[in-house]
Amino acid sequence: MKSLPSNRIESAVDRRLMALDGAMHKLMPSYALQFFMIGHFPEADRSGLLENLLVSNWPADLLVRYEATDMFRESRIVAKLKESILPVCSDALLFARARDAGVKSRLAGVFYDDGFANTIGLSLHDANRRQYLMLLSGSGLPLAEQALPSLVFELMKALDGFAAGKDKKHPLSARELDCLRWSAAGKSSEEIAVILDLSSHTVNSYMRSAIEKLDVVNRVQAVATACRLRLI
Repeated sequence: MKSLPSNRIESAVDRRLMALDGAMHKLMPSYALQFFMIGHFPEADRSGLLENLLVSNWPADLLVRYEATDMFRESRIVAKLKESILPVCSDALLFARARDAGVKSRLAGVFYDDGFANTIGLSLHDANRRQYLMLLSGSGLPLAEQALPSLVFELMKALDGFAAGKDKKHPLSARELDCLRWSAAGKSSEEIAVILDLSSHTVNSYMRSAIEKLDVVNRVQAVATACRLRLI
């Protein structure tokens, strides 16, 4: 069974993903777990499974069917992880709410594998505050509560190794950071220009440059991203 769909592996020359995938394969047997999925935590504008997926050993056709049925957005585990930082343990099949809503037949013969009988869902953050979703499943009894701390620690190490080698964004200049800080404080370009003794045109130029470097589309997103990355 492949860890990722072949087209994803071929397009991801990124060695960090391969290392994360390898770490998960090594970790799973120690906890009698069989299936794993790690991805970015779904957000309002990015809520699908495949667009958030990093690594998984789920069957490729299952990943595609999940995307088609919208089950990722209906996950009870995801819903609970939005309300708590604690791991969520479930002895029900994944995405039961979506199943109850009538999409069960579309996944018959693929999704209902014994390896998905019990699932642990976790939400972890890397050093840059990027949030990740982890779903680990197995056919045995639910993981004992005493084993959870060591499992979470191992997952944190694997995630830290992945995030540590992540390509850094282009560094922001001191002036770009100044403009973002004052923008975060609610100041307009004209007000920032007065504070920094610059022209409003120059302030706007710094803001455009920061927006481009942070790979976002406007100054609101630039401020939010800079805060998440602890730049301001």
